Amino acid sequence: MAITCADITRLPGLETIRFRAGLQGGNRVVRWPYCAENDSIAPWVSGGELVFVTGINHRRNEFNLLQLVEEAVQYDVAGLVILTGPEYIQTIPNRVLERANQVGLPILEQPYSLKLVVVTEVISNAIVQENLIGQSTRLFLTRLINGFADTPELIRLKAAELGLKDEQPYRILALKTDQCHQEVSKPDRSHSHEWHFGLNQLEQQVESLLKRRSIDWPVLRFDKDLIAIWPCDKDQQSSQAEELQAALDRVQTQLPHAPIFMGVSDFQTTLSQLSGAVEQARQALQFVVQGKAQKLFFFDQLGIARLFAAIPQRKLLTQFCEQQLGALCFAQDSQSLALKETLICYLNHFGNQQQTADTLGVHRNTLRQRLARIDQILGHSLSDPFTRLNVQNALLIEQIILQRHGL
Repeated sequence: MAITCADITRLPGLETIRFRAGLQGGNRVVRWPYCAENDSIAPWVSGGELVFVTGINHRRNEFNLLQLVEEAVQYDVAGLVILTGPEYIQTIPNRVLERANQVGLPILEQPYSLKLVVVTEVISNAIVQENLIGQSTRLFLTRLINGFADTPELIRLKAAELGLKDEQPYRILALKTDQCHQEVSKPDRSHSHEWHFGLNQLEQQVESLLKRRSIDWPVLRFDKDLIAIWPCDKDQQSSQAEELQAALDRVQTQLPHAPIFMGVSDFQTTLSQLSGAVEQARQALQFVVQGKAQKLFFFDQLGIARLFAAIPQRKLLTQFCEQQLGALCFAQDSQSLALKETLICYLNHFGNQQQTADTLGVHRNTLRQRLARIDQILGHSLSDPFTRLNVQNALLIEQIILQRHGL
């Protein structure tokens, strides 16, 4: 697992560093140490840095330290380490500590007597070591996800070698943000930087969530999704929906800029079932992103869609989609996607135009115009219940084909 701010004071030789504020952010992942040499850190950080503030090359007063706290929060810095001693920064002002507590930003205090070069070397070595172990673990799990077959005994031995506890049953969580969904849908890559930044932020928050719950499994990237293994107790399945919803809500509060969606697999008992469990979670995620009416979706909620996913003849499924959706079938241009979003929302609200318009944030007249356009493209009237049933099934099948066959 990754190194966090809370781990810093427990590293060998760093025992004199004290945690002074923002303890609630102690599980922020430290990507790398960085020494602040300028008045502002904004141009020099990209998220996850543990920023060291010495006051040697730039005089740091209370106002500047408060500025650094705000910038650290804005740019998702892991935390601040402020060096104190008789020559430069004597003490950390109380207002700075109070503000850090308010925003949950970790502030650590390091005495000048502890050499900065020693501190950064210890932290860097710890990060590198954790990354090496993490890469081995990720490679092992990625092989399982991709279907490389090993006997359950060999899988268990390899897991034990990597220090993974595989005796506890689990579910697979697949996550993405609304930004990820938009990026997949857009042919141009102008938003690529924002998408990658959003995915990195989501990965950090999921890692922090697992760390807080003492879950040793790493977060994996699989195609456009994040994959997490969530240990659980089969005897407490009734409470798992509430537990996972609370976990999703916690991550969402840390990333309020974009809705986060989660798909959840069925209950699994061995790592040999990992590949199928990941497929289940990703299918559930695909449908929750499609509907957007709820943010958490379990595989066993898919119902009839599971039957569609089991049909091996893609041509038969494709023909049904084309017959029901017409020119909207597999269309990925912005206008077609907007019409399909309207259609999905309309069907999810059982044909209630007012609720659909409210959810989409459009006027009812605008909605009527879109529905008339959809009727024209489909060649069927949505007022007919069998048409609505067939169209809704076609939209489900389209998502299965898009996901499974990479169209």
